[in-house]
Amino acid sequence: MATFSLNEGTSGSKRKERSNEEEDGVKRTCGVEAEDLVEIDATGEDGVLRGGNTDGEFRFSIDPDVLNCKICFQPLRPPIFECINGHIACSYCCPKLSNKCHFCCEPIGGHRCFALEIILKSITSPCQYGNYGCRAILSFAEKVSHEEACSHAALFCPISNCTFSGSKSLLFTHAKHMHGNISKNFCYDKPFLVILEKQQPLMVLLGEDNHFFLLLNNHEIFPGNVLSVICMASDNAEYDFSCELKVNSRESSLRFRTSVEKVKKWNGVHPRKAFLVIPDSFGTTNAQLRINVCIYKPLSSGVLK
Repeated sequence: MATFSLNEGTSGSKRKERSNEEEDGVKRTCGVEAEDLVEIDATGEDGVLRGGNTDGEFRFSIDPDVLNCKICFQPLRPPIFECINGHIACSYCCPKLSNKCHFCCEPIGGHRCFALEIILKSITSPCQYGNYGCRAILSFAEKVSHEEACSHAALFCPISNCTFSGSKSLLFTHAKHMHGNISKNFCYDKPFLVILEKQQPLMVLLGEDNHFFLLLNNHEIFPGNVLSVICMASDNAEYDFSCELKVNSRESSLRFRTSVEKVKKWNGVHPRKAFLVIPDSFGTTNAQLRINVCIYKPLSSGVLK
């Protein structure tokens, strides 16, 4: 049986039988740019020389679009169906086509293409966030969905005009050193005071475990200030945090508690489901807001305090 990998060099040492110049020439002849190709390595189980290599391995390139459904353009994954003429459709598209081939109108959906399914199951590659700590080895069908939700995915600095991106710990260090004037360290489950200018759009809150939070202040759509908190993390991050905001004015106070929304990249859109409104008439006479903040970390994943 042959084994496949989408990454060059993941199945042991490999020797090239031709120069890089020759390889690029072949790719140009085929009309495909080198960066658009998927490298696949295969080794014969019987050790027989294949493709001219002396170590029992051969390497060839496939345009990754070949491995996508031609109807929805999503990565193919089992079950995969074919018509009598060999045209392919994924299980999601067959019902949408009323089980008629999009190319020849022959029936499709009753006969699976097991040969292609076996090939796709054999193709594996590491997660693209391996440099950030992910060690997952994924099948072709799993790769897209895994990387969309990977807890090691790159996070993007939310500060205006800053283009930094990196892992959670790198983003934490970046904010601490490059945006220290609008950053504040805190301990979980302990209230702390944040003094925010009424026109200041945000404050960076840095947790003791390298988690990165934003206290957002929207002062443009309401005669007052709208406060909310988000966490820079992937959707399936280990912890589900909650937060409490409290603003005092003489003998009155506004208090708000909610779960914290997680985002990998903040694009300037404020949370619409959970926020605290501070009216201009609430008694904050100066140009600052004094906000008591407490961010709660669950005792374990999914268990809130």
